Amino acid sequence: MMAATHLRAAFLNRLLVVNGPSRQPWSDHTIDALPELLHPGDLLVVNDAATLPASLSGTLRGLSVELRLTGPIEEGWGILFGAGSWRLPTEHRVAPPHASAGDVLSLGDGGEPLRILEVDPRHPRRIRVALRPATVWAHGRPIQYSYHSRDLALSEVQTPYATRPWAVEMPSAGRPLTAELMRRLRAAGVLVCALTHAAGLSSTGSVALDAALPFPERYEVPRATWRAVQQAPRVIAVGTSVVRALESAARGPLHGITELTLTPQSQLRVVDGLLSGMHEPGEPHFRMMGAFADPERLRRASAHAARCGYRNHEFGDSTLLFAEGSPPR
Repeated sequence: MMAATHLRAAFLNRLLVVNGPSRQPWSDHTIDALPELLHPGDLLVVNDAATLPASLSGTLRGLSVELRLTGPIEEGWGILFGAGSWRLPTEHRVAPPHASAGDVLSLGDGGEPLRILEVDPRHPRRIRVALRPATVWAHGRPIQYSYHSRDLALSEVQTPYATRPWAVEMPSAGRPLTAELMRRLRAAGVLVCALTHAAGLSSTGSVALDAALPFPERYEVPRATWRAVQQAPRVIAVGTSVVRALESAARGPLHGITELTLTPQSQLRVVDGLLSGMHEPGEPHFRMMGAFADPERLRRASAHAARCGYRNHEFGDSTLLFAEGSPPR
């Protein structure tokens, strides 16, 4: 299996900058230009959550199913998928069997039982099960999607600085931040701090469920990171999970569960910029990016990226957005 570092080195990451220093509405770069695009004193905040093996296969009422966790193991919440695997687009998966509290989902060849504790009445595919960490590590595999060409190892869906296993999908905005790039950022006077946010699912295959994303997610902002945020002239979040955590901290405690969602109408209090992957109109992450740039400008920039062959998804290229009209800090 190809190591994660080899996978990252297999291509040159491109970077689309929107509302940047150029007089144009967007400009094309590579990720290696990031130290020159930021200013000395800028603060880059990363999400150091490691990725869980959050896909569990089994049977329910004699039918094949997959349970994709949506948060920390001990919470037990997940989305049920019908028969099939990651090789089939999520929107083409068959519906899972109806689930009820008290039903038992049997995992793997050994048939380890998971009792369903609760079914979300608004979204019947969203269920809560009694789950132990040992079960996830024994039976789980990384969540992945049909645009991949092969099975991914858990090591391949980790950011270079991953620590606590909280995320069910890789906080992939930070994937291109190699140790060498981080060294160059610090040498250029850019400060780097971390927080932990339980990044959740990016897609469920259901229009109704996708509209509800992101679900409530756990976060923790260290006091040292929060002090740096308060002192920095500009704060650049690496990924929408970091934006949600920092903006939640600005509105409440430094740790807890956030239900904050980002839209074009969101008023950002502490974050001035966003480093993210490439996302297409209609995706939940694209909607959240609207908090930083006019949606029409984002759509035109997205069309430009498509024409120029930018790659989407977690192993694709990157975009750097600066919030329009962000006040001096």
